[in-house]
Amino acid sequence: MPEIQGYAHVAITVSDLDTSLPFYEKLLGAEPVGRIQLDGLDRHLFPVGNGQILGVTAYTHGSADVSNPTTPGLDHIGLAVADRDGVVAWQEQATAAGIESDLQDADFGHALMVKDPDGNQIEFFAPRAQS
Repeated sequence: MPEIQGYAHVAITVSDLDTSLPFYEKLLGAEPVGRIQLDGLDRHLFPVGNGQILGVTAYTHGSADVSNPTTPGLDHIGLAVADRDGVVAWQEQATAAGIESDLQDADFGHALMVKDPDGNQIEFFAPRAQS
């Protein structure tokens, strides 16, 4: 079987692109680099490093229920950061953009959690430095 090279992209569903796109632009400090429009689907593509993409998607059909990480499905998206200083820098970016965040230091690493307007969780994570 061919070796998996890693993630190419993650796509997240939102209820309103007019609300969510400015959120992701402010959080990531970047505009979308592409767009896919198909029948009933509108996806905007954000670069998140190493050629990987985060797709922010709205559908014209389906449910508008807010995301809940305790129900089956996607819990959160974890974006890799080099170290705790990088996680803190993302917290500063979120704060400057008016986005609430929660920085947690644990035995296994450092995590900054934010929620988009639909409750989807985005994590900026760095493993704890080995001593």
